Amino acid sequence: MYRPQPLRGCSVLAGKKVLLIDSFQATREVRAAVLRSHSVEVHEAAEISAARFLWRPDIYDLVMLNFRRYSSDETREFYKDVKNRSPRERFAFFLGPPRYLSHTWPGEVTVDDTSGGKWGETVKHFLAAA
Repeated sequence: MYRPQPLRGCSVLAGKKVLLIDSFQATREVRAAVLRSHSVEVHEAAEISAARFLWRPDIYDLVMLNFRRYSSDETREFYKDVKNRSPRERFAFFLGPPRYLSHTWPGEVTVDDTSGGKWGETVKHFLAAA
């Protein structure tokens, strides 16, 4: 799909839509505020059940999930359900301090291994913003 380049002075993240899932209100609110300051539309969920309610195929550019805040079984079930319904859905998992991020199931790829191209750059921008 063609996506025009941002105008000068506009964030490359402007117009993106993120589902941010984190049970810890303080980090969720700070990350959401930073993303919003880059003109990202952020929908927040404190619980996986709320994320299930908010998530729909082809709505979000990225689902960001604080992996450490939920049981592994609960997060894996949510991840599998979403991927089964929308295989192209993009995820970013917070694994440790906010610098550590994986865009596949945790343990498979870290931000240092992010794919190239525009999406790789976008994930890096999301990481810096979050």
